[in-house]
Amino acid sequence: MSKWATIAKHEYLTNIKRKEFLFVTFGIPLFMFATMGISFLFMGIGSHDVGYKIGYIDRTGQFETTNFTKYTNEEMARKDLLDNKLTNYFVIPENYTATGRILIYSSKKNFADNLKIEEQIRTFLLANLLKNEPPEIIQRINKPIIGEYYTLNDKGLTNEDNGITILLVPIVFSLLFTLSIFTSSGFLLQGVVEEKENRIIEVILSSVSHKELLQGKIIGLGALGLTQISMWLVVASSLILINPVILLLVVSQIHISISLLVYAMFYFALGYLIFASIMAGVGAVSTTSREGQQIAGIFSLAGAFPLMFAQFIITSPNDVLARALSIFPLTSPTAMIMRLSLTEVPLYELMISLILLVVSAYFIMELSVRIFRASLLMYGKKPTIQELIKYVRQS
Repeated sequence: MSKWATIAKHEYLTNIKRKEFLFVTFGIPLFMFATMGISFLFMGIGSHDVGYKIGYIDRTGQFETTNFTKYTNEEMARKDLLDNKLTNYFVIPENYTATGRILIYSSKKNFADNLKIEEQIRTFLLANLLKNEPPEIIQRINKPIIGEYYTLNDKGLTNEDNGITILLVPIVFSLLFTLSIFTSSGFLLQGVVEEKENRIIEVILSSVSHKELLQGKIIGLGALGLTQISMWLVVASSLILINPVILLLVVSQIHISISLLVYAMFYFALGYLIFASIMAGVGAVSTTSREGQQIAGIFSLAGAFPLMFAQFIITSPNDVLARALSIFPLTSPTAMIMRLSLTEVPLYELMISLILLVVSAYFIMELSVRIFRASLLMYGKKPTIQELIKYVRQS
């Protein structure tokens, strides 16, 4: 086994047993499931316990229903509301058909209840306004569109698309990529800084080269980050498989092309290599873990930058900003996958993005090796920018 492979194996096996790794890997899913479970519990309790008693005053003389209590005197409606005989009442003014204005009263403020009340009033108003129309017309007015989206290709065939696919693929990929950066870079920084502080690095460098050490750490800790994400995916997949409703939704509604998955793997691998190399270099020049995390946060923010503009990229995938983010190496892994899942990206843009990503990965790796070599044996002293430039220029 080569030296870098031995280092990678050691880094992987050592860190996978860490309490921090186990806590984050299993603690985050448990916390999320517990939070979701409590939320659903309260939602279930609320949906069974809440019963709305609604009254109304009709000053137009056009509206009738058996679901609400009709009042001819607003004073009586107000008294019943304050005596908790009603949860809400509303007034239909004489000029309602011209203005659409409805006055809704309640005894307490509750935004969620207001939305539900308004929906019931809306159904009541539509049923009265359209009482002479056929039922199918009323149904269409209540729900005027059920969209089905199709993409036409050069051969004249069509593929069904939907909003779930459009939003799910880019957002899930972006989140996984960002999580892998934060997880792996954290272990890289912590490992490099600890070895510098404990002077273990001197012993290691007596047996391996700087390049082999860096390669081993990147591959080993990268595999650790991917293992963590794989565990999360396994848990998510298990929940999908045991829930027939969610499984049916995933199978019937989510369609992901093979080409998109292939591009996603390429961008994921190259993007991780760039950020891992950067984090290794940051760890080498840092004197403490806190300092390293602060510097690394700047670069990690760049990886998550497209998420901040996700709404803009989704609505305008061919705009100048979206195209620029899909070409710039630090943001292209996330931004380009968003664009590929949303629109037809020109081949020349895709090639430029990939070429820049490959070239950047190579040069950043070489740059990190030189910074790594120059900075690892500096204890308690952070190299200046002039010193770093000098060492980088050396072959």
